Amino acid sequence: MKKPFLSAVTILLMLFWLNPIFSRASESKPSLYDLKTNWRNTKNEKVSIDIARGSLTLIAMVYTSCAHACPMTISKVQDIQKDLLAAGFKNIKVVLASFDAKNDRPERLKKYQEARKLAQDQWIFLSPESESDARQLAVTLGISYKDLGNGDFSHSNIIALLDKNGIQLASIDNLNSSADVFVSAMKSKEENSK
Repeated sequence: MKKPFLSAVTILLMLFWLNPIFSRASESKPSLYDLKTNWRNTKNEKVSIDIARGSLTLIAMVYTSCAHACPMTISKVQDIQKDLLAAGFKNIKVVLASFDAKNDRPERLKKYQEARKLAQDQWIFLSPESESDARQLAVTLGISYKDLGNGDFSHSNIIALLDKNGIQLASIDNLNSSADVFVSAMKSKEENSK
């Protein structure tokens, strides 16, 4: 009785690995856009994390009362965006999601975006519906943070580049890291798609 069962399993495994449909599926990377979290944009509209689907997207997490690292993160994203544009890559969106679910409500994010003079057609600020939504995105991006209780957060600084389908192409985890990795990732993607 055991022998036919083993043979059936062996045959199924062979079909699975030899079938090109399954092979492609197993090689594909997960999309950040599959994450089921709830957000609000600066117009207080309910949106999902795939708000920039169809565009090349730089994504990071920040909070508006941050005095040092978050403004530096935004400056670094601006530099990366300029480098990508200079290399000929267009239609680049920026998504900045807050991990301060209590204070970074849509109105506050809108004022912050206006004060920083970040174009609303390219820069998308997101307010999490709950602490859980922020935490899920942070874990997915590899960002660690801790609420220090007084409106401040201790956090890591990761900036990631997503393709139009939300698949991560490159990232940096240090604001002093070279941004060349993003242009290299795009050039490599172009070469592989030829």
